[in-house]
Amino acid sequence: MMWARCVQRVAIAAAICAAALPVHAEVIGVVAAGEHHGEVATAFAAISRQGRDVTVVDDPIAVARAARSDGAVPIAALATFRRVHDQIDEGWRAYLRAQFDFALARLAAARSEAEGILTLPGGAQLYADASLKLGAVLAKLGRAADAQAALALALALDPERPISTAELAPDVIAAIDAARAATPPTRELHVAVEPVGATVAIDGRPLGRAPVSATVTVGQHVVIARAPGAIAAAQAIAIDAAAPSSSVALELDRDDDAIMFDAGVAYARDEAAATRMVEAVAHYAELDEVIVVAEGVRSGGPALLAQRCAGSPLRCTAVAEIGYSDTTAISIAARSAWEAIRAAELRYPVSALVDARAGGKLIAQRCEWCRSPWLWTGVGTVAVIGTIVTIAVLSASRPPPTVSVDGSQYVAH
Repeated sequence: MMWARCVQRVAIAAAICAAALPVHAEVIGVVAAGEHHGEVATAFAAISRQGRDVTVVDDPIAVARAARSDGAVPIAALATFRRVHDQIDEGWRAYLRAQFDFALARLAAARSEAEGILTLPGGAQLYADASLKLGAVLAKLGRAADAQAALALALALDPERPISTAELAPDVIAAIDAARAATPPTRELHVAVEPVGATVAIDGRPLGRAPVSATVTVGQHVVIARAPGAIAAAQAIAIDAAAPSSSVALELDRDDDAIMFDAGVAYARDEAAATRMVEAVAHYAELDEVIVVAEGVRSGGPALLAQRCAGSPLRCTAVAEIGYSDTTAISIAARSAWEAIRAAELRYPVSALVDARAGGKLIAQRCEWCRSPWLWTGVGTVAVIGTIVTIAVLSASRPPPTVSVDGSQYVAH
């Protein structure tokens, strides 16, 4: 049990601190789209690994999907964890300085905000910490009934929390012992959830599938509902002794992150959706950089459209467009694309996946006389195999610039 508690504490600390960590390109993911996405991802993985002490993930969407299903914390929740933790610390310091009214306000605000992360790993423990310290303040202010309700909820949510004089004053420990020994009256609670059939738990105790009824003590409780394909929801409730029964209704929202990862690159319908997907992949797969690459068509021949992305909010390089002759030259084209994006400025959204050139159809009949060896002599040779680099002039209304390279130099021998 002590090991489980250590894991919980580490999870909370990691969630609180993650947003403040500096970014180092130690883990890179490759998000590839197209008929030969496996070969493209492998090529970019091999090239980006050369000369660098990095780990490369060639299927980060699958890694992100698995992490999400295992309970990884969404990126938007990290700031909430840290903010609640800071509020609890600020409120408890005020309590220790005998500033009880200020401590009450800060700890009440912390517990209220922590309701939004109750369903996440470590969320219940953080909520319980806020509730326990709030109960201590309420006891000091002489509000015995409210203190007992807050302390009882904290003990129910986190029964393994250590209680000792190393952290808590003897009068607080006495109030906690009194809350443990109390036998408040009970009432009926009815829980309805949309969608029907969602699993319900109260104070961490499973009740069954909604709609469901249970006998609960008068006081404060937390109801949590979960369903496949939906975002779990939590609600703090107070059971009133004056009412013979109480009811609560929860509505679960669709889990867009799960849907997004199931759809993969097909989710990228536009730049906003593509950027959101890649940013979520980077977060859940714990990536420092993401290489986004799509197969496309350039002048009737195949091409790679590539970007390098990093940061939060996510920003990417301009699209590098590299033409090549056939699939045997993918690795050569990938190397040129990597050289174009590896040190380029990050200032654009993810656009390679939704570029008009991505996913196009190759012209079935290629120009046969263009393959004549006579064409590779004289001035024609210089014109065909020369590298053409074009950088579009950027304005607020124009798309990110594209660096393009003629693919005829990438003929496999």
